[in-house]
Amino acid sequence: MHRLNTRLIPVTIIAILLCMAPFFNTALAAPPPVKQIILTPGTTEIWVDGEKATLPAAPYVSDGVLMVPLRRLAEELGFTVQWQEGPPPSIVVNSGNLRAEMYPGTWVVFLTGSDYRAVILPAEVQQKDGLIFVPVAFFQDAFQVPTAESRVEKGVYLLGSDNQPPTAYFDVQEPVYAGEEVKYIDKSSDSDGDAIVEHQWLNKKSTFPAPGVYHVTLQVKDSRGSWSKPYEREIKVLPRPAADVPRPGEVVENITSQAENTLKPVKEDSGPRLLFSDDPEYIEKPGILYRDKLKGEGRLYFWHDVNCPGSLKVYALAINTSPREAEVNILKEGYGGPSNNVYLVARTAFTAYYNSQGQRRYTLKPGQILVLNPGAPAAVRYQVVHGIIDLKTSEEITVAFVAVPATANVIETYSRLAVLPKDGVHVRGTFAAADREMTLDLKTAKTGFILLADGNDDKFMVGVDGITGSSVRNVGNYGMLYRLKIKSDKNTGVYLIPAGGSFGGALIFNAEEVSVPLDGFISSPDQAVYLGTTVPDGITEMLFMPPGGSCLPVKLLFKS
Repeated sequence: MHRLNTRLIPVTIIAILLCMAPFFNTALAAPPPVKQIILTPGTTEIWVDGEKATLPAAPYVSDGVLMVPLRRLAEELGFTVQWQEGPPPSIVVNSGNLRAEMYPGTWVVFLTGSDYRAVILPAEVQQKDGLIFVPVAFFQDAFQVPTAESRVEKGVYLLGSDNQPPTAYFDVQEPVYAGEEVKYIDKSSDSDGDAIVEHQWLNKKSTFPAPGVYHVTLQVKDSRGSWSKPYEREIKVLPRPAADVPRPGEVVENITSQAENTLKPVKEDSGPRLLFSDDPEYIEKPGILYRDKLKGEGRLYFWHDVNCPGSLKVYALAINTSPREAEVNILKEGYGGPSNNVYLVARTAFTAYYNSQGQRRYTLKPGQILVLNPGAPAAVRYQVVHGIIDLKTSEEITVAFVAVPATANVIETYSRLAVLPKDGVHVRGTFAAADREMTLDLKTAKTGFILLADGNDDKFMVGVDGITGSSVRNVGNYGMLYRLKIKSDKNTGVYLIPAGGSFGGALIFNAEEVSVPLDGFISSPDQAVYLGTTVPDGITEMLFMPPGGSCLPVKLLFKS
């Protein structure tokens, strides 16, 4: 083939090729081995079918185009790459009967094989530090290798397969004690709804023989062959407690007789606005469950029970109704269900919310709709779905909680949905300041208690229904995050006692997850769940969010 002088290529040749492009036939390449490569600008780390690998240089973005080192990625995909000295020098990539030749500093790729055609790249081929970089689109434009951007991880790109890979995640029931069985809870998901078909664990043990810090890793594969990145979790294994000392989450009977002193913590409300969706709680048909405006920091909370034939998915949507681009940052999130075990659903969502790591960032154009929970599972009759999402927006957006048939495209369906009528029993609404800071000084008290979410000692949140404009009360303060700081000069046991009916969930005590209770639920005021012991001459911190499906108020008992 006659080699062209690259000094003559850029303007004249590109113009001719653009005019002739409609008359070129596409040359067929031998299909490369099926692989998926996950890569991120700014780092040399890549993942090839779930295996970690390293690029000779990091991909980078130039004028909005992702540039990647050619040779290593091409060889991972089963291609061969040759450098030809010229003049002028060129790079040749071969796959089966298709040959691609290009020249540093130009935008054109010449393809030969059963046919001839040319491809105009979105950016020029660059030579940098002895390496050739090409736009990632080169692989798709020249060889029909799929490329895509991850919908789950902002700024992460997929090459070789546009199937969205699954996300590996698991939890453990804490606390974990040396020599005792570890309960693992797999919470892996797939944003496309593909089934998880394979799990690979590293360092997973049913028991850990000695106290210490252990690291366990999980990777999962979906039904279309894509592997997740590894998820690593640190597990703190504690010494086994003495037989006469209760364990966090353990139920203790008849401990309340000495608790007569009502303690008075100092309280202050702060934090994000709460958009709360629980009315109608029982979904009988597709529709809009709740909708309101939001700008700045917000917490989205939904709790719904499917009560109709077929299967539904519940989504939280962000719609940019402003005339400007809107930045949406998802700060924390946790989901539970579908299940008919309401206590498990609440516990799963809160612990996932507490442990959520990393942020997702999106830029929405005016009118654009973003699905905040793209991995929403399908739920059938009598199953509950639950979600907690903290986010921050740069412009005013509309947030909508919607239920659609499991097979429907929620973005296409949204404009046709009607607002579902309220059930008259539960609540929906928007509430200011969804965090309640509480400080309690126990230095002069030996035994006492406080009530949470009783409406008197601890006031209910008051807000507005964003659809009707009517005033509403959040009876039970669901979605509020209590941040309790306890000052103590001695070891004081802390217990949770149900004061309104059945209760089951989870909370954080001194940075440790505690299931309340360890299994199932409690309902009798004669039962108390041991949470832990305060730090002498220090501050003990507790995080508590009233769990959906449970009855409030609850009593916190302090006994030294």
